[in-house]
Amino acid sequence: MRQCTVCSACAKWRRAFPGQLACLRCGRVSHVSGDGLCRPCLLIIRSEDPGWVLKPLSGRPLQLGFLLPGVRLPRASSLLLPANRKDKLLQETLGDVVATKQKWQWLVQQRPAQPISPHLVDPAQAVLFDASRDWSCLTVGALDQLPSLTPAAQAMVTQLDRQARARGWTKASRNNGTKTLRILLAWMGADAPIHEADIRALAGRRSTTIRRVLQFLTEKHLVIPDPGRQGDPVERAVQRRITTLPDGLAAEVRRWVQVLRGEGRRPHPQFPFTTIRSYLNCLSPTLASWAGRVTSLREITREDIQAALGDQPPVTARNLLPALHSLFRALKQERIIFRDPTRGISLPAMKRLPVPIPAGQLRGLIDRAGTPMARLVVALIAIHALGKQETARLQLADLDLPAGRLLTRRPDGRRHTIYLDELTHALAIEWTRERRRLWPLTANPYLLVSQVTAADETRPPVAHTVMDAIFGRLGLSPGQLRRDRILDEASHTADPVHLVRVFGISAKTAMTYVQAAHPERRPTLPR
Repeated sequence: MRQCTVCSACAKWRRAFPGQLACLRCGRVSHVSGDGLCRPCLLIIRSEDPGWVLKPLSGRPLQLGFLLPGVRLPRASSLLLPANRKDKLLQETLGDVVATKQKWQWLVQQRPAQPISPHLVDPAQAVLFDASRDWSCLTVGALDQLPSLTPAAQAMVTQLDRQARARGWTKASRNNGTKTLRILLAWMGADAPIHEADIRALAGRRSTTIRRVLQFLTEKHLVIPDPGRQGDPVERAVQRRITTLPDGLAAEVRRWVQVLRGEGRRPHPQFPFTTIRSYLNCLSPTLASWAGRVTSLREITREDIQAALGDQPPVTARNLLPALHSLFRALKQERIIFRDPTRGISLPAMKRLPVPIPAGQLRGLIDRAGTPMARLVVALIAIHALGKQETARLQLADLDLPAGRLLTRRPDGRRHTIYLDELTHALAIEWTRERRRLWPLTANPYLLVSQVTAADETRPPVAHTVMDAIFGRLGLSPGQLRRDRILDEASHTADPVHLVRVFGISAKTAMTYVQAAHPERRPTLPR
């Protein structure tokens, strides 16, 4: 049985035209379109005249010598000219095969230009009523029938393409961006602002770039912001999580959020929404299990709290208990519940000592990282024991290559200077050269950038998912590598002051690593 492998474009063609008939141009039995031509013949015609449109089928089919029955040619355009143009015998053999427009001029005619859409938005038109736009009617074939662009819209599409090339977008990203912008401007024009909701509605289509097009139009002041997407994205994530609860529990959880934000009966310091989201992530499974049998948190008893903690692993239970304490204390302060069911409940302390990583997992770690950015990230964490978050937030201006130093900014405001070793210094030079080659005009201030963050006008740091993907291929986590590096240094010295100076950790953390590396030197309290 002969195996037949086709490319993705030919597979898509077969799904679109499942029937097999004889092609009217080459006579080969294959999957033909509604015009009676197979895909190789259409590729040949398209290579000669990009604006081709087939006439109604008539006349004598054209039989080409190299399109023999039973021969599969997924990309016939590569056979238009011989591979060796100096081979005169081959040119004479395929002389009748080389495509010329005169041979099938009877098949080709110029595509008529589409008219400009009469439904372009007029800047002077007042809003009659609000309606969400549905782009599902735009099929793959309908993209060829888009209305023509106005001169202003065409200039904007050209400007986006130039900006994308200058910022180092890939070819696929440029094509998706210009296609998305062309769809929007063909129907809505470039004279009036476009609602953000209408732009984001295109996200349901394949091969679209919503975020980059949205940023481009925002620079041109052609976007009407969506009120539902204003504010902190973490705050919106908290509100979306609360809406999944029943009404009774949702109202009480919202009151708890107000207390943590300093809006309760008594003044309190404001908690950031990142902390509230972390608490809510721990509480959500427990609240979802309670929602099936209670209508208010007043019905929760001490036994329910203990049962919820007992159903979780020890590590998860230790994260859940502080969130439960915070929730019920706030509701008691607001006089929504009469007593705090979490009062007096505690868990035994768990002290984890770091353990070393087997030498087999560390062998060749930097070489297995792959890309220049991945090698630098692994070196900074495995050699200099940086954390994942502070590695992602390293500033390009803080890297001093001539002096071999790198300044790190800790989340609590502290700063720590790293003196680069020879390997890390070479990897930093390699990455900065690669960064400049790929994105020479990016304004992102961070040392580590990706294809997304380099073109993002908000200039964010590289996402944690990028960092996790680097270490996911290595089978280790950044935290494991960092702990192993500090533990290895502590095994060579019992001085916690040395660890504080080298890695910039606290004295308490340094003592923990010294005790783990030298358990025989652990001090004992006098009787």
